[in-house]
Amino acid sequence: MNTPIYNMLLKYSGKRPLPFHMPGHVMGRGLAAFLTSAGPFDITEIPGSDSLHDPDGVIKDAQDLAARAFGARNTYFSVNGSTIGVHAMIHAAVKPGGKILINRDAHTSVINAISLLKAEPVFVIPDYDEKLHLTLGCRKAGLESAMSRHQDIDAVLITRPNYYGIAADVKDMIRISRSRGIPFLVDEAHGAHYAFSCLFPRPVMELGADACVQSLHKTLPALTQTALVHEGASSHLEPGSLFKYMSMLQTTSPSYILMASIDIAREIMEKRGAELYDALYERIRAFDRELSGIAGVKRIRPDAPGIETDFSRIVLSFEECGLSGFEAERILRESFGIVAEMADYYHVVFITTPFHTDDDFVALINAIRETVRHGYGPVDDRLSFVRAPVTLPEKAMNPGDAVLKPSERIPLEKAGGRISAASVTPYPPGIPLVYPGEVISKELAGYLAEIQRSGGRVHGIMDGRVQVVKP
Repeated sequence: MNTPIYNMLLKYSGKRPLPFHMPGHVMGRGLAAFLTSAGPFDITEIPGSDSLHDPDGVIKDAQDLAARAFGARNTYFSVNGSTIGVHAMIHAAVKPGGKILINRDAHTSVINAISLLKAEPVFVIPDYDEKLHLTLGCRKAGLESAMSRHQDIDAVLITRPNYYGIAADVKDMIRISRSRGIPFLVDEAHGAHYAFSCLFPRPVMELGADACVQSLHKTLPALTQTALVHEGASSHLEPGSLFKYMSMLQTTSPSYILMASIDIAREIMEKRGAELYDALYERIRAFDRELSGIAGVKRIRPDAPGIETDFSRIVLSFEECGLSGFEAERILRESFGIVAEMADYYHVVFITTPFHTDDDFVALINAIRETVRHGYGPVDDRLSFVRAPVTLPEKAMNPGDAVLKPSERIPLEKAGGRISAASVTPYPPGIPLVYPGEVISKELAGYLAEIQRSGGRVHGIMDGRVQVVKP
């Protein structure tokens, strides 16, 4: 296999060395149960193992192979997930106190990076399908409008695809941004697989983005926390800046098991990806045929200009049988052992990969068929009252200032009119509904409470309390 890191680990462990160095488990001796088998590969920087922070051996070779496979000029391994990649991209592109244009439904890591820089977010509001209850991504017109109002933007960062597998057309947005000398960054965490099959939307490295981050563990055969940060072929970022911030922000004790996992996943998909996704496509076509015969549930695939959908991301609505997404997800999990990726009030989201079998899809269909029988009958007003506020929260201060102010935790029901000191984020999908420095309206407080009552989980609410800036 052309997997430099994994091959090095095999060679090193095969020599049966006697280490007197970290980690303390001594080639797995001190580990328990199944972890003992991983021990011989859990090494530190020793002669021949290279260094993630100064790569010139097997790690450099593995990163070069990844850059070639994903169409990047440079690729950097992350063992701290896509979060570190998001932080590194923003630090490389935005000066302290500067401005960055982002989609309002950006991941919480984006606002955290902005807060640390005390930068100012400029929001582009994504289109929203009222009938399907889905955000559809940003449009070129929204980007141009924001740029005309804010001539001093340092960078653009857009999420594509979103959690529901919807990929906005960003080709013209990239062209407009780059024509003005503004780096275009992409949170492509959910699109690492796009590079390996023409059945998917085109990856943003092909479309000319300056940099992007991809979570391998979300859709590819790689371990949790593995991600890649790619630099485009003609990036406007200062040379070396992306690597500099990756090194500054990432652990100095990277897991070689995680890096080997990246190495192996790239090798598998590079050699067999197209074939594997062709087979998955046929499995999902068969699934769709079976699903169409089940009353009370439907697959949601928006059809609107300027968007593409990921065939491997299955979004289901049980609204016609009167079940919320939270209720359907719970039934599938507790009664049938089917564990979805996430649920919101209206949807259940499933991530499928080539490593799901025909039998897996049969089990899923059978569980769905039984789940709709738990419904409450035809759709009625029962599922129509949970609505997110239609206007953005009032901005009271910069998010970086808000997180540094003295704060207190107060009951959510008393938070109306107070300034949030932290992001308040239903998770998944990890999209903040209120950012630090924004005012929590009574309407928003009620909506957050309803999410929790309906079975959703909200980060930023602990024991019914939210963190707000002290008066």
